[in-house]
Amino acid sequence: MSGFTAVFVKELRQYFATPIAYALMAVFWALAGYYFSFNVFFVNVAQMVNAFHNMSILMLLVMPLLTMRVFAEENRTGTAELLLTLPLDESGVVLGKFAAALVLLVLMLAGTAAALVPLTLFGEPDLGPVVGGYIGVFLMGCTFIAIGVLVSSLCSNQLVAALVSWAILVLLWYVDYLSGLDVSFALSATVRHLSFSSHYTDLIRGVLPVPAIVYLTGIVVWTLTLTIQILRLRRV
Repeated sequence: MSGFTAVFVKELRQYFATPIAYALMAVFWALAGYYFSFNVFFVNVAQMVNAFHNMSILMLLVMPLLTMRVFAEENRTGTAELLLTLPLDESGVVLGKFAAALVLLVLMLAGTAAALVPLTLFGEPDLGPVVGGYIGVFLMGCTFIAIGVLVSSLCSNQLVAALVSWAILVLLWYVDYLSGLDVSFALSATVRHLSFSSHYTDLIRGVLPVPAIVYLTGIVVWTLTLTIQILRLRRV
């Protein structure tokens, strides 16, 4: 994976050289904190399950904004062709960009850990499900980022990349609604398995079922592999 470190460092610098990374993290922290505080003080529900639910919805909205420029901006300016002329392995380029976005995802989730302070001080939370919930939310975030990276590689406009990513994520989130139609049992089961919403309920409760992990990991591997192949076709 020649060039992974160089691309990774370059992407991180670009994220933090502009206000976009700071703005996205600030919005994510502010909204996650607001919803958690609302549940604690107005609904009298002090648990991380609701917090993980809100984080999942926020990530669905934020991740396309994080990934929209990954390749789209280079496609627009023509620097993508310059990048492909360098002696860099396509997998190193894609994984370097993906890893840089993961750093921001980790920072976003780490900032929400402040919610554990009042839970620990005024209660006795079971930290096992909390850790499992963070792992589940992180895995979902990885999936959203991988899809966004793939879409960005196919676009030359950042806004279009964000809108298409949103459309795909929303479709995959609500696709289980189709299982309510009068279709075969096997098809309904398949549709439910493809839906993010059918998996995230267990994930936010700290349960890490193997089918959900395999499905989300498979999407990450498939989308990143497809992105690598797209870059290779452009280099030919």
